Amino acid sequence: MGTTRAEHTSVILPFRARDESPLSLVHVTSPRPAAKGPVLLVHGAGVRAELFRPPVSRTLVDVLLDDGWDVWMLNWRASIDLPPVAWTLADAAAHDHPAAVERVLRETGAETLKAVVHCQGSTSFTMAAVAGLLPQVDVIVSNAVSLHPVVPAFSRFKIERLAPILGRFTPYISPAWGNRSEGYVSRAVRGLVRATH
Repeated sequence: MGTTRAEHTSVILPFRARDESPLSLVHVTSPRPAAKGPVLLVHGAGVRAELFRPPVSRTLVDVLLDDGWDVWMLNWRASIDLPPVAWTLADAAAHDHPAAVERVLRETGAETLKAVVHCQGSTSFTMAAVAGLLPQVDVIVSNAVSLHPVVPAFSRFKIERLAPILGRFTPYISPAWGNRSEGYVSRAVRGLVRATH
């Protein structure tokens, strides 16, 4: 049996993106030595770094720790663990990911790192890489989507037609509203999502 969450030690390191937006890194270690160097895990939009440690018996973090990696999980501006802020994928590519890579390398003393990136974290991280902003990242494992997203027709309808209407009533829409309401608008959005998904 390998590492389990009970054996993890986690340290949260708040830091700032290049545009001063608040971000955080979660450094996860285990009793096993991390001889292979740092690996950065980047979540998608509307979730958080803990996406990589779901409540299952064996997670990606466990596997990486057992294999000797130094695990760092990023909460970038799309994280529900951070205050809501208007953002674009370009903002994350230009400001969040380069700052996170620099911080991990400074903390570890390593010259390079690997990255496992998911969903819109993958898209924005890959944008940063192809723009030449992440020269210290020598391997990127991209999951779910990268540089060519295919948007289904119903999703396009919601983005183009419903988002502008909702924008008249609220400055943002939070995936966390599925778990807790923040007023009438959030309850209405939650009800609409439940009725159509």
